[in-house]
Amino acid sequence: MLINGNFQGDTGWWASGGTFNVQDQMGCITFTNGGENPWDVVLGQSNLKLLKDEIYTLRFSAMAKNAADLKAVIQHDGEPYTNYLNQTLPLTNTVQSFEFQVKPSARDKKAQLAFQVGAQPANTVCLSDISLYGPKYEEEDMRSAVRVNQVGYLLNAKKRATIQTDTQTPLPWQLLDAQGTTIAEGQTIPFGLNSGSGEQVQIADFSQVQTPQEDIILEVDGQKSHPFDISHDIYKTMKYDALSFFYQQRSGTAIENAYVQRADLARPAGHPQEIVTCFDQTDAKGNDWPGCNFSLDVTGGWYDAGDHGKYVVNGGISVWTLMNYYERESLHKTNSTSAFADGMVQIPEQSNQYNDLLDEAKWMMDFMLAMQVPAHKKVSVPVGDQSGHLSDLKLTEIDAGGMVFHKIADAKWTGVPLPPHDDTQPRFLSYPSTAATLNLAATAAQCARIWRPLNATYADKCLAAAEKAWQAANTHKNVYAYDNFDGSGPYGDTHVADEFYWAAAELFVTTGKDEYKTALEQSPYYLTSPTKSDDLTWSNMGSAGTVSLALVPNRLDQSTINEARSNLLKAADVYEASVKKQGYLIPYQSDQYPWGSNSSLMNRSIFLGLAFDWTKTQKYLQAMSDSMDYILGRNPMDHSYVSGYGSYPLLNPHHRFWAHSENPDLPIVPPGVISGGPNSIDFSDPVAATLKGNCTGQTCWIDDIGAWTMNEVTVNWNAPFFWVTSFLDEHASW
Repeated sequence: MLINGNFQGDTGWWASGGTFNVQDQMGCITFTNGGENPWDVVLGQSNLKLLKDEIYTLRFSAMAKNAADLKAVIQHDGEPYTNYLNQTLPLTNTVQSFEFQVKPSARDKKAQLAFQVGAQPANTVCLSDISLYGPKYEEEDMRSAVRVNQVGYLLNAKKRATIQTDTQTPLPWQLLDAQGTTIAEGQTIPFGLNSGSGEQVQIADFSQVQTPQEDIILEVDGQKSHPFDISHDIYKTMKYDALSFFYQQRSGTAIENAYVQRADLARPAGHPQEIVTCFDQTDAKGNDWPGCNFSLDVTGGWYDAGDHGKYVVNGGISVWTLMNYYERESLHKTNSTSAFADGMVQIPEQSNQYNDLLDEAKWMMDFMLAMQVPAHKKVSVPVGDQSGHLSDLKLTEIDAGGMVFHKIADAKWTGVPLPPHDDTQPRFLSYPSTAATLNLAATAAQCARIWRPLNATYADKCLAAAEKAWQAANTHKNVYAYDNFDGSGPYGDTHVADEFYWAAAELFVTTGKDEYKTALEQSPYYLTSPTKSDDLTWSNMGSAGTVSLALVPNRLDQSTINEARSNLLKAADVYEASVKKQGYLIPYQSDQYPWGSNSSLMNRSIFLGLAFDWTKTQKYLQAMSDSMDYILGRNPMDHSYVSGYGSYPLLNPHHRFWAHSENPDLPIVPPGVISGGPNSIDFSDPVAATLKGNCTGQTCWIDDIGAWTMNEVTVNWNAPFFWVTSFLDEHASW
């Protein structure tokens, strides 16, 4: 039941109050201050699942450098910390072995094993050969074998369900209205093995139903789906909830009751006055950083994910995606009024005469502008690719004027839960990077052309920053971010040719200058598409440049613009063609699902949407709709990956404020937040580690706040989710 009980590395274990390391296959915790309570110094493992009144056997060996007491505790992980085992054991410097029987007084799917050694003088305590044996905890499986979009299907879209069954022959299905009356019936179509989930599946197609329906159920061979609707309004509210995510991730301002879906989502401002300087301590790899002789006011921006870091790189793709939707809506909208016109979105700026979508994007854009290094300021940075020796970085002092700091974050990782207004960690600027600088160059150029007819002063500010950033990036082409700092993610990227192309494309579209045209034409990413250079992500931004060249009027000749569109259409064709090759009918043909796989599906859907804009061919719109069917429940987990939508929605994302499962005084997640989704590649968090070897592709997911590799939420994932729901609602009557 335990992970890594013989300490082959440190996987599976956590420590608090001391330093954890592995010595001679023993897990050791060393502490200099034992605190006041036994639990002030702990070595433990969480995510244990126990059955009531069953017998479990705990075995382990332990020793201490100096004589000490060890408390072996098995308890509920959280209030009221119900104890199932609590034994105090005297330790010496000789290894002793222990064995205990445990009979839990309750069924508990959130228990922990804790070895407590606090409230004692400084010491080193080591354990080994730890095991816990007992009956396997079986979750009550509420999943239906009939997987549908649990919210519903657009009236004129194809309406299909996937049925998990080992039966090889067609099965009868009936579509039942809310009164149980059959409104349609037919036979399923056997698909066979869906390799992405390891299941045998069949497809039920009830597309012939094209009248509005509420709370209908699909019954297949006696098994029933969750209820769903057929309507033009499936995404009408969802798009606004998706956009509300960004308001609720704002830093530096109170989140007000008037602008959120529930009163418990309001909170005081987190980090209301963020005036910070460069990191000037020893990093996690042992490098000493000299800091810098200036500070910046970087108040504002969006918290990136479930933590309180603010990142230029991940912010860049997110801001670009929101502003891109504004641009394409302006060029291709089917209605005369934007769905995000001033006053349409619940945000404080809703009456300032600017489009509310632009207002939200500007909140992050202003932060990114503030992260630019002032002229002639010097900062010490690692120049060149030093990823092979992170514990011995060579730092070079450079004139960093015009470059952009990579991130602002806590000095150390904080725990869950922790509302942002309660975060007291010291915060620092991480050094400027080439990637962050190019992210500002690209998005600030995009900002300049969008805001030009609305606010020329702000447009000038954006363009000046963009051109300074471009010049600085070309002066310092190889300053890369690394995973050297506690308290924040690295967003490291040692390949920035795609960012250079993206920035050149945005600057050329905005200014028409030959300098930028030459740069983009000489790039290996020239007119690239996501199928040529991989999916659009924060680390692979080349295709974003091609999108802007193909979408926004510019000085390229028409044949080149047509070529850019053709390349993007070819990518959309590849995505659309893969739908029929997947048992869950999605434009994603793979047996492996990476971290944030749901965002890959959403970003692919952006290219499908653009293809529809340019061709009016409905197959692209249908593939987008199929993507959302998967996200909203037609998936092997029979789960909606979106909070607040569907019979089984996302409830427990990895988030420090939306952490009701950890602290009942904190709120559950607001509606409209998308989970990162299945991750069959990286099982590095303790919850995900329990699934390793026990899941396949699309089934490697769990709705657990501790599963950050599978159930994280981020700005760059909600941005394409917003884009897709907005597009589908705009075309709801297709």
